[in-house]
Amino acid sequence: MKHIRPLILLFTLFIGYSAFSQVHEYGAFMGFTNYFGSLNEVASFKQVRPAIGGFYRYNLKYRGAWRTSMTWGQAQFNDADVNNSWNQQRNLSFKSNIIDISTMIEFNFFKYDKESKKHWFTPYIGIGLSLFFFNPETQYNGKWYYLQALGTEGETDPSYSGVKPYHLYSFAIPMVGGFKFSFLRFWNAGIEAGLRNTFTRYLDDASGKYPSYVDLPGGSTSLAAALSNRSAQGGDGAQIGLQRGQGAFDKYLFCGVTISYTIMRLRCPTVSGPNAYR
Repeated sequence: MKHIRPLILLFTLFIGYSAFSQVHEYGAFMGFTNYFGSLNEVASFKQVRPAIGGFYRYNLKYRGAWRTSMTWGQAQFNDADVNNSWNQQRNLSFKSNIIDISTMIEFNFFKYDKESKKHWFTPYIGIGLSLFFFNPETQYNGKWYYLQALGTEGETDPSYSGVKPYHLYSFAIPMVGGFKFSFLRFWNAGIEAGLRNTFTRYLDDASGKYPSYVDLPGGSTSLAAALSNRSAQGGDGAQIGLQRGQGAFDKYLFCGVTISYTIMRLRCPTVSGPNAYR
């Protein structure tokens, strides 16, 4: 019996060392961006733009993970693409690069274990917090102009217009859903859609009302005036005080495919049984 116990201990240690941890995972995302807001209230997908990013996932056992990511995408839309006479008369357009930094908790619907032949795939959902940066611009007479500095809704004169300048960064609540599977032991792939519910109304530079020309730098003949009121590509001021944007928080969507690599490391040995690490 004295000779058997060391053999049992050695076997247990071997079992412990032969099991790999699946904690650290590094991956990439590639897909498209779509914007929803004052210019796209009908959830149109006519102007999707590219998106690309990277992420780190810290796997929590088999049912969940903590993930951080950085994603670049481009939001863009044009009133001319909406089959609505009001939008077409308003005639606004914009595009904006978005840099999104997110952290979130994910939940796997099924047990996800790369060492198991049965648990190699799962749908998942996630929620967290995002910080993103943006800077809307538009094209006018063949040139592109950044809109925030122009104060197209009177932001440059808040004491008179009552509209404060907006920041070129904001926060959002990301809500993610996807499906992933493992292959070639160390690799994972999947599809994912993540909606960002933002806390800004100015991703598209349109939120409130048409300002008075006295609120705009340079008055009625300025570039700010031309880009503030583009009705019929030459507003005459009749829209002053009328609705320019919907006033609700904007949203954007990242949708695409993911691929990631799991760093498999030996687990610490245990002497309390081969399943003690689970």
